[in-house]
Amino acid sequence: KLVDIVSFPIINSADCKKISDLISLKNLPPVSVSTLYRLFLSENTNYTPYLHTLDVLAIFCGYPSWFKLEKHFNELAHFEFSYGKLDYTNTKQKSLLKICIHRNELKPLYVFSEQFDTTLDFEKKLILGAEFYYSLKTNNNKNENFYKNFSQLPIVRESFYELLADSTFDIKDYELGFKYYLVGIKPGKSIQSMQDFIFGNSFLFRHYYITNKKAEAKKIAKLLYEENSFSETDLDKIYIFPRIRYYAYKLFYLYSTNQLIKAEKHEDWLLEYAEKNNAKLDLAERRILFYTLADAFSNNNFTIPEKLKALKIIFKNLFDLLPPYISKFPLKSVMPYLEHNAAARWKY
Repeated sequence: KLVDIVSFPIINSADCKKISDLISLKNLPPVSVSTLYRLFLSENTNYTPYLHTLDVLAIFCGYPSWFKLEKHFNELAHFEFSYGKLDYTNTKQKSLLKICIHRNELKPLYVFSEQFDTTLDFEKKLILGAEFYYSLKTNNNKNENFYKNFSQLPIVRESFYELLADSTFDIKDYELGFKYYLVGIKPGKSIQSMQDFIFGNSFLFRHYYITNKKAEAKKIAKLLYEENSFSETDLDKIYIFPRIRYYAYKLFYLYSTNQLIKAEKHEDWLLEYAEKNNAKLDLAERRILFYTLADAFSNNNFTIPEKLKALKIIFKNLFDLLPPYISKFPLKSVMPYLEHNAAARWKY
């Protein structure tokens, strides 16, 4: 949990020093570098930290106390038992959810999944989405039946498709899965429909552009940037991830259609947008904004280095939260530390 909060792995004393500094910045009682080192890096397994130290770390992670954090993790473990999760240390044991997917026995899994709606606790959505993700990723058979039957279930759409969206498209038939996600979605129907339309099509568009599937990229670009018109007022009503993807990937559209002057102006507009909104956003939203823009800029051969440097300057408040040795890395090397997408962060 701590690693997820700070956004970098704890591998040396410099990382411990940065965490100690971040704790102090939150006006919490100090936790020394040596204490953090003994907790996370020492080979001495007999070390038992004071409850006071554990309480400080729990508060830093957003919980009232160590007791509350421990209780929450126990609740998450009980939730995992509900879909047959067994022992994390035994990779040969499969959850019932995974067995259902691998054997294409989807009826009981559908009944299980439709019990939940989008009011489910956020972290439970994450771990459920992750179980769907890894079950589909390790399935030796085709995943089409799952996509066809589950893509319209709200809990599957949010936990698997959205929270665990994987831009590397590592899962078998993943592209087909997003096509099923988009079935029946009309952007003018509602704000939710517009959000789903932009999210699914932007995600596919990036994949096609990066993998040089020009015909498929052109078709979706036309849908996003020519046939449909979304105003800033409209886009401000949807979640930041699809909104920023829509803005950022417009670069791909402009460069691929040889609209170079418009593309350069759009890059400047994106930098202005980032500068204007950076301070208004919470930490998670700043990571989303930074990473999506950095991804769009760095995947264009046309983008000049000065604009990549400008991103680091605008998002100095993010880089200051990283250990100094990481924040000095080139932009492309820093990006994984600030990736907010769950699938990418969990793999990392």
